[in-house]
Amino acid sequence: MPEILLIDDNEEILEANASYLSKNGFAVTVADSGLKAASLISSRSFDCIVLDILLPDLDGYAICKAARTVTDAPILFLSCLDDIDEKTRGLMLGGDDYMTKPYSLRELSARIQALIRRSVRTSEGANGANADFYVMRSQRLIHTEHQSMVLSRKEFELFLLFYDNPGVLFPLEAILEKIWKTKDAAPHTVTVYITRLRKKIAFAEDKIGRIESAYGNGYRLTPPAAAGAKR
Repeated sequence: MPEILLIDDNEEILEANASYLSKNGFAVTVADSGLKAASLISSRSFDCIVLDILLPDLDGYAICKAARTVTDAPILFLSCLDDIDEKTRGLMLGGDDYMTKPYSLRELSARIQALIRRSVRTSEGANGANADFYVMRSQRLIHTEHQSMVLSRKEFELFLLFYDNPGVLFPLEAILEKIWKTKDAAPHTVTVYITRLRKKIAFAEDKIGRIESAYGNGYRLTPPAAAGAKR
């Protein structure tokens, strides 16, 4: 049974979350302060930590930073702060996901399960090479150990087209149809967006590869090893 630590100073939220997650197969421990949470994290092992930011003593950022010195357990921020700067800060400090209040208990449970599955795969070595890289689709965010980048909606749709289909050649017409839902837009539109996207994701090329043109026939995502060999 997965061990979950819930950290929040709101008693009603703690009770609701703990009750729902317990009924859905999790062993739940709760902490209503930062100091109590820090003590639990240093003395026990958890499969996932769900962390509020605005706490009465230590804030969630401090707890996350401290937790990363003693555990690799996935950390899910659950906060009323919905500014993108707050989200990015939490992720850069070692958080793995970020949800804003109000939220669905069903979605909370699903996200925790997803984080635990990914954590297990990483610990088993299935994703060892990219353990410090991930894409947060709900936030349109690309994250590496040293940098994060939030993309616009169209940029992210374009990124996912290549990221989910590595090595597949997409002609300009196909890209326009899939992303812009038309074949009538100017092909230059694709060129402009891809140029912009390349610059924004350049910091992660060693993890995902490079979007390259195929002699005027279209674009494909070349895997990291192959992209490096061409340089």
